[in-house]
Amino acid sequence: MANTGLLVLTNPTKVKKLLPIIKEHVLKTLYIQYFPEKNLFISGNYTVASPQCKVTRYVQTITNIYTETSAISARLDIRVLLTSMKNPNLSVINTKKPIEVVIFDRICSKREADTFMQDCLANTSMDCSFVTFNDDQKLEKESLIPCIEDEKLYKSVVLGGTFDRLHNGHKIFLSEAVLRCTQQLTVGVTNTNMLHGKLLWELIEPCSKRILNITEFLEDIDSTLVYNVVAINDMYGPTKSDPTFEMIVVSEETKRGGEKVNEMRVQNNLNKLDICVVKLLEDEDHRDHEESKLSSSNNRIRLLGTRLRPPRIDDKPLKPYIIGLTGGIASGKSSIADKLEKLGAGLVNCDKIAHNLYQPGKSCYDAILKTFGPTILKSDGFINRKALGDIVFHDKAQLDKLNKLVWPIILDEAKKQMNDFYAKGFDIIVIEAAVLIQAKWQYVCHEIWTCIVPPEEAIKRVIDRNGLTPDDAKARIQVQPSNVEQVNEANVVICSLWSHDITQRQVQKAWNELMAFLSEQVKS
Repeated sequence: MANTGLLVLTNPTKVKKLLPIIKEHVLKTLYIQYFPEKNLFISGNYTVASPQCKVTRYVQTITNIYTETSAISARLDIRVLLTSMKNPNLSVINTKKPIEVVIFDRICSKREADTFMQDCLANTSMDCSFVTFNDDQKLEKESLIPCIEDEKLYKSVVLGGTFDRLHNGHKIFLSEAVLRCTQQLTVGVTNTNMLHGKLLWELIEPCSKRILNITEFLEDIDSTLVYNVVAINDMYGPTKSDPTFEMIVVSEETKRGGEKVNEMRVQNNLNKLDICVVKLLEDEDHRDHEESKLSSSNNRIRLLGTRLRPPRIDDKPLKPYIIGLTGGIASGKSSIADKLEKLGAGLVNCDKIAHNLYQPGKSCYDAILKTFGPTILKSDGFINRKALGDIVFHDKAQLDKLNKLVWPIILDEAKKQMNDFYAKGFDIIVIEAAVLIQAKWQYVCHEIWTCIVPPEEAIKRVIDRNGLTPDDAKARIQVQPSNVEQVNEANVVICSLWSHDITQRQVQKAWNELMAFLSEQVKS
């Protein structure tokens, strides 16, 4: 199977029928070059499409192609090439990645295919092959909207967005801007400070990576434009000051944002921009807790329960295999731990270990009493954990003092319990510890599973569950590592924001992936 393929498409209505062939032959990246059927292989010679179609027709065709390929876009990076559409005299197809297989949507001879690959492809692998598609069924003709004779193009076009993990909706958005632009395209990419209101924003790729991905995609689909992809810290970005912009591209959701841009430009004595509105792409496979449109939020939801980075297996044996389960207060760790225990893992609960070590006569008890004094004791001589919490969660120095006392003792006991589980035949052991990241216990584990919820949800749960005031709940959450810190250390992220069943499905997905990984390790 080839990593990179090119689909030469003469009739976009064939795309859906070609999906099985594409999946069989292409693994990572699929370029699509659209050429009207009548201009292909005339007398055995390849000719480029004539510029009869206007921008609106190309936009429609490209939208249809990306819509039809959405079924495979989770696995394949789809890229519809625009250079030859915009510039019919440029007959050579130049792609950043070398083409390893060419798929033709019609029957052609080996001579015709070889001629095409030799004359029209600038970047191919040494052993580039080809596949032809034979379909005897009568195909419907491409439905074309009428041409707009005075369709306007623009020297300088601008658009903006988050662009997290480019999906087909983003690609339609960017492609429409490219088709309407003749010289320079500016893309504003939302920086970190603008992301906090987005669902699972902690999983959004770094701004620098998103900028790199956008630039690479744009340069691939049309190498003739100048691209200026920049980070923005407010909704206006460079639109509030750049006099060269002529048009802004927005989605249906952000049309009002385009109007606000024009209001700002008028205030700054700049020209108003023409506004191009791009329709949203429906996500036919969305679930009840997901958005109905194709979105980055849905992609982030689908990352939950999957492995985000490889496990730490180089410096330790695979048996017993240790999963560190962590997350902030009220993040749902306990229900996840219960599920993992039911799936067959041994469970070491560090919170229970701590509770036990706080009992009179235990080493933690004596050390805590010596450090914090008798005011933290209840009348029966047991430690009043609420009183102790009131001290440490409002004073970081006091909290650090407590942690230095108890963390080493808890970890020693946890290691003893892990050894006991392994001796009983448990090959997978979960160590559940809210403090795992703070205490730097990652080295004990092969991988970290982190459970997160938005801070406002955690505060609500703590108030309801523990009877704390909002200020006390915030204080407890603020002394913990943030969701971002937790995610940065995690191999797997789980979010319990939705129903119990949805959380359990995430855990099952992660467990299945772990079983497959361990099975592969045994084979190798």
